[in-house]
Amino acid sequence: MMKFSAACRLMVCATVAVMLSGCAGGDGAPKVAPKADVAGTVTLDGKPMDEPNGEIIFSIPGEAPVTLPVKGGKFEGKAAVGTARVEIRAFRQGKPIMMGDTPIEGSGKENYIADQFNDKSTLTAKVSAGANKDLKFEVETKK
Repeated sequence: MMKFSAACRLMVCATVAVMLSGCAGGDGAPKVAPKADVAGTVTLDGKPMDEPNGEIIFSIPGEAPVTLPVKGGKFEGKAAVGTARVEIRAFRQGKPIMMGDTPIEGSGKENYIADQFNDKSTLTAKVSAGANKDLKFEVETKK
């Protein structure tokens, strides 16, 4: 078994301490926004959005977007506190991508919600600390 001198052990401990302090959230560490509960409803063409593949996305600059499923016109989960850009999508099976004569499995899904509610969305939600239980969004299908 190798024996290390006291000076060597001290140097190893100091090196480990310096490395760990870099991971402890110093000035250069990314900041993570606190999360809050969000819940609400989405209507599609005036009716509750009851799509098997519906989703709502909350995005705040500098934070990872949060995607929540929309089921029976309702959604709930946690999103970053702040003013979030909101995108809403629903997918249905469209024409699949073909490889020769064979359709590629899982391809061909198309979003049928109008672009102004997703790719070109101007929808926002003010997510504050605590509960945000009555968020309401009205969207339309592509025309």
